[in-house]
Amino acid sequence: MKYVYSLFWLCFIPFLMSCNQETVDTEENLGCKVKNCKLVYDGVNYYTYDIEEMVNRDKIDSTDNEFEYRLYNNDEYITKGNSITNRFKILKRNNEQFQTIYSHENDSEAIFPLAVVDSQYIFAVMDYSGDEQSFKGLFKLNEENDLEQLETMKNEMSEKIFGIGMSSENNMYTLLFEDGQQNLYETNLSLSKFDLIAEGVSQNLSSFGEDICYMKDQQLLCGQKVMKNLEPVVVLSWVVGDKYILEVDDTGNFEVSELNGGEIIVNGTDFIGFEETLSEVSIYCDGKIEKLELDT
Repeated sequence: MKYVYSLFWLCFIPFLMSCNQETVDTEENLGCKVKNCKLVYDGVNYYTYDIEEMVNRDKIDSTDNEFEYRLYNNDEYITKGNSITNRFKILKRNNEQFQTIYSHENDSEAIFPLAVVDSQYIFAVMDYSGDEQSFKGLFKLNEENDLEQLETMKNEMSEKIFGIGMSSENNMYTLLFEDGQQNLYETNLSLSKFDLIAEGVSQNLSSFGEDICYMKDQQLLCGQKVMKNLEPVVVLSWVVGDKYILEVDDTGNFEVSELNGGEIIVNGTDFIGFEETLSEVSIYCDGKIEKLELDT
């Protein structure tokens, strides 16, 4: 199996069809089992975080080569799989735990969250049975917690999907791998259009209003507007809560500044992850939790 990680997603199908699958009714919950615990995502795995001691405790799944995948600022549903064996599952969040609601039978395929459109979760399925990964199609999670394949167009552009995407205000975006780089496009559920937004972007996507935000050439942009010039050591940057810019460097140092005006609000070290709710942004670090209020 060959994942294209230097990147972070068929034909016209005349009807909806079910993917090879097995619906799971119950499975042991993964996540917090005690009080004073939060789930924190570090970009690769979910951990249980002790909010009293302010430290990461354990991965929710300590299996070697096991990873979790989620959308930006949305983890009602995530996927989990293994970089060696695949064995992908879809998990639903319930407070500070996840429960498996779907297990994929085909161990040569992987499932990645791509977007939420009209409150419907959309997943990209990738096939790793050959020498190179290939895009199998877009699927939705139905009311029976099964995957149903959507009608999509097969074209030169859709074949370059590798599993990274997001949505904002029902607008759908995806990264395509072209000529050795990741290019950002706006698309739709039928994959009938691909409007180029930017070339050579990073994988950490966020949003500001209706615009998608991304890193390119050490700048944070939303749509075509430069929001901030970034220092060379910055490797991650997001707009959070439509109010702040969060930056993280290659040693785990972080800084939060005002979106309007650029005033630095807080900075620190040992960044682990962040969580955004309607009222606040929480930044989890080793030994510290920073909370920033949002306008409600």
